[in-house]
Parts: sequence; structure tokens; C-alpha cells
Amino acid sequence: MKKVLVLSDRNEARSQMAEKWLKYYGKKYIEVWSAGLEKGSIHVMAQKAMAEAVMDIPEYKSKTISELNELAFDFVLCFDKKLESSVPAIKGDPEILLFELPDPSGVEEEDNVKQQAYNAVCNAVDDICFGFVQEKFQIIS
Repeated sequence: MKKVLVLSDRNEARSQMAEKWLKYYGKKYIEVWSAGLEKGSIHVMAQKAMAEAVMDIPEYKSKTISELNELAFDFVLCFDKKLESSVPAIKGDPEILLFELPDPSGVEEEDNVKQQAYNAVCNAVDDICFGFVQEKFQIIS
């Protein structure tokens, strides 16, 4: 079974969403964790976006990469280009895949507009995760 790490800056939204989508699409073929360079707290709007996609994540907790340093990974997915130069050494010599997705927490608008940003990112993360699993493992028909 391949091991996948989704890495972000604070492990608050995109990486948590990706962890859930990858577990769904990868089912029993891949093991998935998410972590951040720093520990944040999962944003309520990220939870709401995932719940609307019927992918609840209320039990998920933010973690740092140091909490997973004993694990070896085959793949690391990053959703923030600025992580490209700051990905720490990770056991297993993983293939690192970078995706540029806006951080919805940066939206400074009314709550309904913020929620739309989280929903859009949730949909984009879904597409990326589906594509990743299909390309790397061909397990989705």
C-alpha cells in the first residue's frame, strides 16, 4: 500500500480536504495523512464545504509534519507553491507534487463570499485528488 502525505502551511483547509478526498478515492489502495509546517485549526468553513460535498471532516485534527516524522511516504502533495522551497526532508524519498490553489482563508469578504471561496477550493481539491489517484494508481473506473 502506497503512503501519501498532503502538506500545507498550517493544515487548516486544503490539506484536510485532500486527505478526505484521497481516502475516498484511494480506498484500500493508499494510506493518507495530512500535516502542516505549523499547526493551525481546521476552519469551520472548510468543514462546511466538505459537509456540503457529503465528505464530513469534523473528526479531523490539525497536525504538524514533525508528528509524522517516523513515517516514510511515496508521494507528497502540496497545494501552495511557496512550500516548494520549504518542504522538509521526508523519509521514503517521495515524489513531490505541487499544485497552486488559493488559500481561501485569505478571502476578506462577507461570510457568504468566503464560503463560496471554500466551496470552490473544495471542488478544485476534489478534481486534483481524483486525477492523482487515477493517474498514479488507475483504480477508479
